[in-house]
Amino acid sequence: MNDPYAVLGVSRDATDDQIKTAYREKARKYHPDNYADNPLSDLAAEKMKEINEAYDAIMAQRRN
Repeated sequence: MNDPYAVLGVSRDATDDQIKTAYREKARKYHPDNYADNPLSDLAAEKMKEINEAYDAIMAQRRN
């Protein structure tokens, strides 16, 4: 996976709230439901998967 911070568009010293806000903005933009009956639905699903993995990686790293 790419740098999870770059995927979400935040710096490494971003607060948890900033990370959560960035995640929600990206999720809202790329959610597959927004691309129903659209040829870009597969691309949106891949991007959403990448966003989820990045957020999970950051949160797991901060918990440890």
